[in-house]
Amino acid sequence: MPTKRHEITTMKRKRAEKTGVYLPGLNGLRFFAAILVVLGHVELLKEYHGYSNIYSHPAVYELGRMGVTFFFVLSGFLITYLLLTEKKVVGSISIRKFYIRRILRIWPLYFLLVLLSFFILPRIGFFNIPTLSSNLPVYFNYTLPLFLLFLPQLALSIFPPVPYAEPLWSIGVEEQFYLMWPLLLKRFRRFLALAIGIVVAGYLIKQLAFMIASQSTDATAIKYWNYFINFFYFTRIECMAIGAIGAWCVFKRKGAILKLVYHKATQIVVYALVAYSLMTGANKPVYNYSLYSILFCLVILNVATNPHSLLKVESRLFIFLGNISYSIYMFHEIAIKIAINTLAKLFSTTFNGIASNIGLYAFTIILTLIIASLSYLLFETKFLRLKYKFSIIRSGSDVKREENKLISTSKATLSTGF
Repeated sequence: MPTKRHEITTMKRKRAEKTGVYLPGLNGLRFFAAILVVLGHVELLKEYHGYSNIYSHPAVYELGRMGVTFFFVLSGFLITYLLLTEKKVVGSISIRKFYIRRILRIWPLYFLLVLLSFFILPRIGFFNIPTLSSNLPVYFNYTLPLFLLFLPQLALSIFPPVPYAEPLWSIGVEEQFYLMWPLLLKRFRRFLALAIGIVVAGYLIKQLAFMIASQSTDATAIKYWNYFINFFYFTRIECMAIGAIGAWCVFKRKGAILKLVYHKATQIVVYALVAYSLMTGANKPVYNYSLYSILFCLVILNVATNPHSLLKVESRLFIFLGNISYSIYMFHEIAIKIAINTLAKLFSTTFNGIASNIGLYAFTIILTLIIASLSYLLFETKFLRLKYKFSIIRSGSDVKREENKLISTSKATLSTGF
């Protein structure tokens, strides 16, 4: 006979299976964040190839970094909201299922790009990147283990970038966050104090390291302090914690805070500041992204949870583009390389003129979307179906999949008369 505790647990699990979390607009925001990275890296790849470029302009230089920071905030927001919902509905957090879901979502594409970047593309002359490709065999025995251990930001802090694998640094940071975050949420009751503590600690570590390094006169010490500073510059856990605080405000229905966030004047100011921060070189380059993360969090709160948001990015097209945003981010440098080489060979261009650059950007975006779509439909979805089986709280595409099933069942019932 099942015990009372078992019956309660079973009841909570069944209730969780019926619980779905769909936050509109997040897919659209994912896509725009990914496109920011693509746009910035077009100029970066042009610089690598010795073509005329504007990558040194602070606004362009920071464009991709801003996009990645937006991803961090969004990840902290969504993951935290789902975990808090699971804890409320079920009574606890399944660490095992959380890790399995993250593995099925992140690892296949991550290790595919590692395989391509370290073993396949270096053997194809077409994908050679001047000044970088020659470094790969020199540092291979150091960089590959770090990538395999999900420490790519440490590799990027010490060694030259690995062609096409450079975007993986942010995936490594997210995996480190995912490793600790559900454990902390499960064990700590004072969530707000925990999240604020992480934000403050992240800020202080960076400032303190920079201050000590600035006072040092020993060349060797400065070298190692730079490694340390670079590592924590990339490891923006505090940005994810800011997103988590936003999720907590929504989950706990903090009316006074949300009323201020949702106010029309607040929205106008936030959107204007975000646009200004993205399009100008003011206060750049950026060492600490906390203030920008707060702005991004306010955008996410309005787009995803405010029925009267001035910014609407919810449609079937944006849902699909958001679904392929992970592949966009992972494969965009390969697409840029193909676009640069193809256009340079066909038209003997050095990308000095407006027309050639418009062609490069258009070709890059189209090619990136094609590659990302194929990756998503032919590769990622196989693992996403497995991930779905380990979902406790349905979210995003899982909720849409359930809705589509219900619609299909309803149509079939109506057509048969039963």
